[in-house]
Amino acid sequence: MINKQPFGRTGHMSTQVIFGGAALWVATQDQADRVLDLILEYGINHIDTAPSYGDAELRIGPWMDQHRKHFFLATKTLERTYQGARDEIQRSLERLHTDQ
Repeated sequence: MINKQPFGRTGHMSTQVIFGGAALWVATQDQADRVLDLILEYGINHIDTAPSYGDAELRIGPWMDQHRKHFFLATKTLERTYQGARDEIQRSLERLHTDQ
């Protein structure tokens, strides 16, 4: 099993290996599901993605419907205004099928 450590002050015990959603940039849903099933099988519990990673959020979202409770899911934004960042994060939440 992969070692875990506290992730900042979040209370989440994150694996020391994080899955980078950019790997799913142009993946089909079937390919993404297989990769995400594999990281779940190996115990990775932290996924990092961003709207700038092609279709990654769109591929992670449907899979998250059944697996959200097992992961710390992070996204980020390139927007630098409050409203722009808020809007982009809201779109990410929708694409990732989560509310947090």
